Amino acid sequence: MDSPLQPLVDRNFRNLLAVDFSLIGDLVMLSPALRRLREAFPGARLTLVAQPFARELFHEGKLVDEVVVWDKKGSQRRLRGLLQLARRLRRNDYDAAFIFHRSFGSALAAWLARIPVRVGYRHDVRDSLLTHGVREPEVPEHLTREHLHLLEEVGIGGEETPVEVDESREHESDFIAQLSHRLGIDGRPVVAVCPHGGWPTKTWRPALVNRFLDLFGVHEVTFVVVGAPGDERFSRDVYSVNNEVLDLAGRTTLRELIYLLRRADVIVSPDTGVVHLAAAVGTPVVALFGSTAPERCGPYANATASVISGKVNCLKCYLKKCNKEPFCMDTIA
Repeated sequence: MDSPLQPLVDRNFRNLLAVDFSLIGDLVMLSPALRRLREAFPGARLTLVAQPFARELFHEGKLVDEVVVWDKKGSQRRLRGLLQLARRLRRNDYDAAFIFHRSFGSALAAWLARIPVRVGYRHDVRDSLLTHGVREPEVPEHLTREHLHLLEEVGIGGEETPVEVDESREHESDFIAQLSHRLGIDGRPVVAVCPHGGWPTKTWRPALVNRFLDLFGVHEVTFVVVGAPGDERFSRDVYSVNNEVLDLAGRTTLRELIYLLRRADVIVSPDTGVVHLAAAVGTPVVALFGSTAPERCGPYANATASVISGKVNCLKCYLKKCNKEPFCMDTIA
């Protein structure tokens, strides 16, 4: 049996690091854990090391004091980039690192930076890089709950808070005014749709999107198609015979996407970052699930969210590609 881990909540930490190299949706699901660290150590400086888009999600000085970027898919990819990151972190003299990302590289960066307290989930060879290695929950939980569990195992408890992103609205009114003028949407409900879920098995095919759009009456709503850069090929065949469709997939910044989701009356999307962004700004969500498990990565503790799953017996397979018929996402009516 493992010995109990030393509680950290009473330590006089002044400089904390949180590490998560995940994608947008997973990073939004990290926000309650960041909030808990803020509340447990109110006098400490909290830095997040993450991918570049984190700076648009978490404005420095609010949920975190600083975002250190590791561009693992760009100029800092591979071992050389990780070593550069570790050297930068070492100069900042962090008291403790909370390593939420489960990769070997995330733990290695904190170890190379010589951070004296390193908290993370145990996993094979990275165990030796942690000072406080936490066992995975016996039963897999929602990713947000697992982040909180990691903190609780070292004595950092507290009330659970909703997911959140930066509430900055510096240019929101201008963006929404331009959008309203372009569409003439004043007073008309805005329904946002996102066809692409990142994987082929999480994609809502255009023919089915169009079938959904045609459920609405003439001039009843305005549809806005959203998505990440590169998603244009999934949105160009989306249309409605009854209502105008504005295709903004891949054509907004992340901050503009957040503004748009806040303006929308509802978002319908497969399992992707858009679902969690909408939940974070309080927009009702209809999340479509096939190959992934909503109990693990669905909208977290959101009373305005609904989940619709496919109707096949091989759901939650986590395969990125599938040749089976019927395809799980195609069975969502």
